[in-house]
Amino acid sequence: MSHEGYILQVKALSKSYPGVQALGRVDFDVALGEVHALVGQNGAGKSTLIEIIAGTLHPDSGEIFYENRMYPHLDPWQSIQLGIQTVYQENQLVEELSVAENVYL
Repeated sequence: MSHEGYILQVKALSKSYPGVQALGRVDFDVALGEVHALVGQNGAGKSTLIEIIAGTLHPDSGEIFYENRMYPHLDPWQSIQLGIQTVYQENQLVEELSVAENVYL
């Protein structure tokens, strides 16, 4: 299977916890220059997918391709070295600061 044209692909990623299937054989592709949004209900697996790509969780099965190189899983240091970083949602904002200043903070 060709992976050309994609900077990131995940294939058949699965992750479960006792009694919960967080991800079930998820496929996700990102071409260079694309922007994606993950939208879904609480418990849909959005955070789990992002945490696997960021290396803070390991999938139970599946593959991650970054620039056509296959990784069974990533660790946080590898993800950072590849240029993958996560900005986590923060509900506590400093109202006196601008949006940019809050993001920087």
